[in-house]
Amino acid sequence: MLDISIYQKPFEIFGVNVGFSVVVAWCVIAALIVLLLFVRRAAGRFQEVPHGFQNVIEFAVEGIYDFARSKVGRHADSVAPFALTFIFYIFFTTIIDLFGIPPATEDINCTFALGLCSFIMVNVEALRFKGLKGRIKALAAPVPYALPIRILTDCVAPVSMGIRLFANVFVGGVIMQLVYMVFPLVVPAILASYFNVLHIGIQVFIFAMLSLTFAGEAVEQE
Repeated sequence: MLDISIYQKPFEIFGVNVGFSVVVAWCVIAALIVLLLFVRRAAGRFQEVPHGFQNVIEFAVEGIYDFARSKVGRHADSVAPFALTFIFYIFFTTIIDLFGIPPATEDINCTFALGLCSFIMVNVEALRFKGLKGRIKALAAPVPYALPIRILTDCVAPVSMGIRLFANVFVGGVIMQLVYMVFPLVVPAILASYFNVLHIGIQVFIFAMLSLTFAGEAVEQE
């Protein structure tokens, strides 16, 4: 029987229902912190000529910085770390579906929070580089009466990003349940490699790209 619900499984801690998705996110964050501590320790032994694991780390970091520069130009140094954090968080809190654990991103509260974090990052960077006066002036361009429309557009953006991410992850899970019902063998394994790896990679890329694009518009790349 197909089991579909947009509500997350309850999970109580000391009598308080925090939601199963929150617990999953906490566990993933804890695992990532441990992993990053090992990477930080290994970074102390990095050599001038990279090889092995160092190649992987430098490729990932340089890749996201180059991608950020293509969107926000000289502001990449402050924006790229946020994009990399979004990538790691969304990917690992979703890929755990491979192990039969409901992804945290199947909770719309989680995806809305990610959209809100992106919104805050974009506006903090804009205020940091342009100031309040410059930010208002940019929103009022090209004509003053565009200001309320631009503000509304900026406020809608994080909601749109949250719904997009939630819907794509949720629908992917529903499709996999339907496939398991019709083809219980072989086919689910093939499709799982798409929905749980390639599909997630696409969603991660889109979220990071949108965040950097909005940041580029906010700081007005020259």
